[in-house]
Amino acid sequence: MAGGYAGEGAPELALAGDMQEKWHIPTACGPRWISVEICSFKCWAPHGEDVSVEFEEQDGKVRELKLTREGDFWVGECPCVPGCRYRIAMGSSWNDCFNSEGARLLRRDPCARECDFESCWSILHPPLRPPKPWNAPKFNAIVMYEIHLGSWVPADQEHRAYAWAMDKLQYIADLGFNAIQLMPTAEFGGIWGYNSRQLLASHGPWGSRADLLKFVDTAHSIGLAVIFDLVLNHGSSKKNTLWNWDGFGPDNCGGIYFEGEKDTPWGKRFAFQKPEVQDYLKQSCRVSIEEYGADGLRFDSVHNMPWWLLQMLTKSIKEHYPEKILIAEITPENPAVINDAGFHACWFHPAHFDSIKLMKRCDGGEDPGRAMKMLKNMVQPHGFGNIGAVQSALGSHDQIGDRHDGRDENGKHRYYVTRLGGKQNWHARAQVRAWFAFQNCCKGLPMTFMGTEILQENWWHVDQHHRMNWSLAEGGDEHTDAMKRCVAASNKLRIATRALLEDNCQITHEDKDNMILAFARHAEGAPSVCCIVHLGEGQWENNGYGVNSGCGSDKKFVLKFNSQAQEFGGWEGSASQDVISDASGKIHISIPKWSTLVYQSS
Repeated sequence: MAGGYAGEGAPELALAGDMQEKWHIPTACGPRWISVEICSFKCWAPHGEDVSVEFEEQDGKVRELKLTREGDFWVGECPCVPGCRYRIAMGSSWNDCFNSEGARLLRRDPCARECDFESCWSILHPPLRPPKPWNAPKFNAIVMYEIHLGSWVPADQEHRAYAWAMDKLQYIADLGFNAIQLMPTAEFGGIWGYNSRQLLASHGPWGSRADLLKFVDTAHSIGLAVIFDLVLNHGSSKKNTLWNWDGFGPDNCGGIYFEGEKDTPWGKRFAFQKPEVQDYLKQSCRVSIEEYGADGLRFDSVHNMPWWLLQMLTKSIKEHYPEKILIAEITPENPAVINDAGFHACWFHPAHFDSIKLMKRCDGGEDPGRAMKMLKNMVQPHGFGNIGAVQSALGSHDQIGDRHDGRDENGKHRYYVTRLGGKQNWHARAQVRAWFAFQNCCKGLPMTFMGTEILQENWWHVDQHHRMNWSLAEGGDEHTDAMKRCVAASNKLRIATRALLEDNCQITHEDKDNMILAFARHAEGAPSVCCIVHLGEGQWENNGYGVNSGCGSDKKFVLKFNSQAQEFGGWEGSASQDVISDASGKIHISIPKWSTLVYQSS
């Protein structure tokens, strides 16, 4: 047998080869177990010559499996042991790498599931088994928490980020989230994850493939869906292991995976026109779902991909995995990515930028009429349907992350609480609570970036001083604890209230002078809710403000949520409790400054 056991797979070995694929991709490459002991190998190397798989033996020697050419592919099989290290070795009929590497090229397997980060060795995975079955949240009930695994963990635990984070998943569940939006976990060459080196391999500096599998399985066991972030639009600009892969690379074209495509600021686009590259992208989607157990996929920067390719990918994914949610990032935001390209939802950046305009009274936010229009478009994002907009009003990694010591866009990349005055500022805390709860009342899918829930300050990055602050999260800070209680209560209300999940939404009250907006949400056979957001300094006590409930007359309304409740950092009696709508359908209530209120009819 080739090589030895390297940590993964022995207890998991079954009496057969890989599981049967739901989505069979005929030209899919990489290793495939055909029995408990025999593994087949296939690679795409049109310019390759004398191609072989080399295995590292326990004594340091290398054993060779010569592959047979089948058109532009090379195939072979032999006895193997899970966990052994292997690589592809070849000559080349067009060797643009000769000056730097010589006549014999040593390469990683582009379809390996795990690699040694610092070398050309790949690590052979054990026979593939399906993830444990579980019931994921329905699409309209998803409430997401976005994390960068490598910086969600303490710096001294980054080498085992999957394992460390797995033990902290209950923290996310306790906050009322039911889904994790992972930033990329496929092996990358940069720092945030958006420079993919290998599309099928897990990021080795954070731990093993087995650790990532256990992370997803543990998340599922406590009710958390996991959404993978795929970067299919370009290859890595750093440590690109696919560059000139089989030696071919005239005029710095990048070789078989990139030739004929243009550069982006993050790396060269994949050669989308090639069927072999298309199948490589398909494999990335299939592996994420069938092998890792992803409950959905987020496609990064799809405006850098051909529209026809997006349609092809979403059609195939929906055919094979109709229960998996597909999310796109496209700039500028366009409902056509849902209505025509086939995604279920789209990252909706305007929610964040418009909220900043309102708070800073700039770029239209200073005009009451335009400000109210922005607010209404967050309630019902135009053209995006019920779940089509992934809303992160308080910012995603794009708006909070800063790679240049706080200087990106003249210091605009910050946690929301910092933009408004900092954690020690009462108004800033109240305003963050109001926006968080408001987002949970709107149509679309709410998403929160890690650290927002603890009122973390300044900006996010992967360095020692700007990663997730666990001392703050678990240190008993009174303001942080109050914010966490607010987050948990709002999230749990969102998920438990059918009216907040359905499509029926009605704007019932607009007061642009005082920046008060009310809207009703309804669900057949379930109580309706009236949501009220107040983004101003005014205050009404003794039931002194009338709001059209949108639910009719003589209805009893019970206060289900108040972002200015005392337990969240507000004060006792800040909002009315039970009220009855009058003959016109209005409810007369007390409204605190900078607040979001949710009343449920009964």
